[in-house]
Amino acid sequence: MKLGFIGVGKISCSLVEAFCTAAIDDLEIYLSPRNEANASRLADTFPAVEQMSSNQEVLDAADIIFLAVRPHDALEIISPLTFDPRHEIVSLVAFLQHEHLTKLVNPAVNACRAIPLPSVVHHVCPIPLYHGTEVIKMLLTHIGQPLVMQTEDELHKIWTLTGFISPFYDMMGTLSQWAIDQGVNANTANTYVADMFQSLVNVAQKAHPMDFAALSRHAATAKGLNEQAGKEIKAKGAHQAYVESADNIYQRIKDGLKKG
Repeated sequence: MKLGFIGVGKISCSLVEAFCTAAIDDLEIYLSPRNEANASRLADTFPAVEQMSSNQEVLDAADIIFLAVRPHDALEIISPLTFDPRHEIVSLVAFLQHEHLTKLVNPAVNACRAIPLPSVVHHVCPIPLYHGTEVIKMLLTHIGQPLVMQTEDELHKIWTLTGFISPFYDMMGTLSQWAIDQGVNANTANTYVADMFQSLVNVAQKAHPMDFAALSRHAATAKGLNEQAGKEIKAKGAHQAYVESADNIYQRIKDGLKKG
């Protein structure tokens, strides 16, 4: 399998490392010359990776092309390239909608959009995917969990949720720090918080159907600790703050799409 990357930033590095540590036969990865330090490090680390001298060389060598350049550079970088009908395109470019993408990569007929997270490097990552072929879906199952979007707007709404990674870690840090301030060993507090939330996520993932409200009710026994915390947090409007922030992020994405 021959993969090519146009752009070698943070997400591309995570993807390349994920592919190189997955069980994929006959893997060859070709990197564009952009971001010399990242490309050289990956080529030195993984025998399957080769740094090319131009973007066009990447396209000439690979069959599946990952576009991972900054939105404001996308047109300048992609437009001069000569694509081939054999190419399958996976665009990670923010604000580059599918209709415009297909025109840029013509005559390549299979083009999709995907939103992997840096956690893909550990092979545990939901990957929203719009217009992906069976080949691309199967490829992504090696490194994460592809989640097929029915519409492009659905992709944009799921994309909105990626803005809550930092707040999630902030919440974990706040709770851990509270325990530390009460005299708990820092490593113990951090480990417990991380492992507790991981175990709760695992329960949610195995629930059929996946019903977060039902899981919350089940945990909130009458007059128990969870019931108390749940009521106090809701009373302070914390959950509404998440909704309002999601609305604002989604609006920002829509505004960016109009400009793009």
